[in-house]
Amino acid sequence: MADKIRMGFIGCGFMGQLAHIANYARLRDDCDLVAVADVRPLLAEKVAARYGIRETYTDHRELLEKADVDAVAAIMYYGHHYAVVPDIIESGRHMITEKPMACSASSARKWKTAADAKRLVYMVGYMKRWDLGARWVSDIVREWKTTNEFGEFNHLRCLMSGTDWTWNPYPVISSDEKPVAPLPPHEPFPARFAKAQAEYFNMNINFYVHQVNLIRFLLNEHITLNYCHPAGKILIGSTESGKAVSLEMGISSIPQTWDEVYHVSFEKADIELRMPAPLRGQHNGEVVVRRTANGKTYETIRPNFAVPSWSFLEQAKGFLEAVRTGRLPFDSTGDAVRDLEFFETQADMMLGESGVAPKVNA
Repeated sequence: MADKIRMGFIGCGFMGQLAHIANYARLRDDCDLVAVADVRPLLAEKVAARYGIRETYTDHRELLEKADVDAVAAIMYYGHHYAVVPDIIESGRHMITEKPMACSASSARKWKTAADAKRLVYMVGYMKRWDLGARWVSDIVREWKTTNEFGEFNHLRCLMSGTDWTWNPYPVISSDEKPVAPLPPHEPFPARFAKAQAEYFNMNINFYVHQVNLIRFLLNEHITLNYCHPAGKILIGSTESGKAVSLEMGISSIPQTWDEVYHVSFEKADIELRMPAPLRGQHNGEVVVRRTANGKTYETIRPNFAVPSWSFLEQAKGFLEAVRTGRLPFDSTGDAVRDLEFFETQADMMLGESGVAPKVNA
């Protein structure tokens, strides 16, 4: 493979520009921005001009056929992955898509199997895993579990509330032109879901799938969903080692706020991770550690990161490195499948009488 990864982009709307193309454009020492495809040709041409992308297409299949690219970032509404991801896999290109991976665990499993068979790097865009604060917490949790320096890990609690996920983003190029071709078909949700259940499932895999995925990353363990409150706002689970996990989601919707907080509790220490709004660039998760000192009192530690970064930029770096080496540092698609299984189980629970779920590892 060439020293620079040759990148193609399928979709160049709001997230495609702001969270992906703009970040790869900052990494030109490591990648070459070759082509972009969008069903809005004027938008594609303007985006290509802004970021120095050489080729534009109106159909993703044409890009895959004609453009000399090693990998693609396919950034679109996840319901359309159904019509695009199989074509990318068939073309033999590495890829990154946004989360969730699919609208059903069955589709995600099928795509994972196909990509693995071709030895392709397939990254699902859980950018929170690339946040410097989150990675610091994941490393220290792993270390303390191994050394038992502060006793056993006991519990993780996640509080997710807030509305301002964009946090005053940089301006993007927009277009009101009509697409030159129909949008790809939307993947159906699991057939067993009634309309209300499918809508509830769709909301959760759009918003709260990030938190379930990050909990798994922070603890380095899969989690099992045990209980869902009938209102659907509080989930209780357990780790592989039998410890408790709780997720409180959407408790309030206060304008211009973003509160995403993780508390990881050991017997003699606790860690607080406060994550930034997703599109708040150049901000890391803020970490505060309180731990026993000399068995008598406690000390507070606030790790500092010398150069603040943005999780989306770190994710782009990670994807390019994975394409270059042929491997990811974690099972991205395997975890994405587990995320969908987790929320399918939750949706099933919402129609049940007991509120107790069958065990599904997340």
